[in-house]
Amino acid sequence: MKKILSILILCLFCLSGQAQVKMTRIQTGKPRVLTHADSVALIQQMQERMAESAKLRPVGSKVKDIAMADANGKSHNLSEWCGKGNWVLIDFWASWCGPCLGELPNVVANYEKYHSKGFEIIGISFDSKKEPWLAAIERLKMTWPNLSDLKGWQSLGSETFGIRSIPANILVDPEGKITDLDLRGEALGKRLAEIYK
Repeated sequence: MKKILSILILCLFCLSGQAQVKMTRIQTGKPRVLTHADSVALIQQMQERMAESAKLRPVGSKVKDIAMADANGKSHNLSEWCGKGNWVLIDFWASWCGPCLGELPNVVANYEKYHSKGFEIIGISFDSKKEPWLAAIERLKMTWPNLSDLKGWQSLGSETFGIRSIPANILVDPEGKITDLDLRGEALGKRLAEIYK
C-alpha cells in the first residue's frame, strides 16, 4: 500500500509540466519536459533505491549499533537500550519535518501508555542545527533519549539504516532483533497493544 501511494504521488507530481522540468533538472542538470518513459524510469529508480535502502534494516536481523550524542553532547550507543530485554522503537525525525511533527503526538501518546510496561523510544534526529532540535524536543514533550550528530541527511542514522524519508522508525524486540518498520498512526498503537496484552 505504501509503495502504491508513493508511486501515485510521484505520478501526480510528474504530470505537472513545471514539476517535470524541476525533476529533470535534478536528475540530468538540464531543464526539459519528461516523457512518459522518463517518468516510468524515475519511478523505477526510486523503487530500486527504496529496496536497496530497506536491505540495510531487514526484518529479523539484529539491529546495528551506532553511537551518537544526546542533547547534552554525551555519546550513547543504541546497544545501551536495544537487546536489553525491552521493546525499543528507534524513531527517525527532524524538527523541520512537517509529517514528523504531525506524527510525534501519536508517538508521545504511545510512549506514555506503554513506557511503564518497559517500552522505550530512542529518537534519532536528522536536524543540522541544535537549537531547533532541542526546542522541538521540549515543545513536543519527547522525554525519551534523543540523539543526533547534527548532520542532516548525512546523519549516521541515515547511512547506517538506509533512511531516505522521514518520519521512519524501526521496532526492535527484547533480544535486539528488528520486527517491524515504519509503524505510524494507528498501526503503532495496534502493534504495541499486541505486544503488551
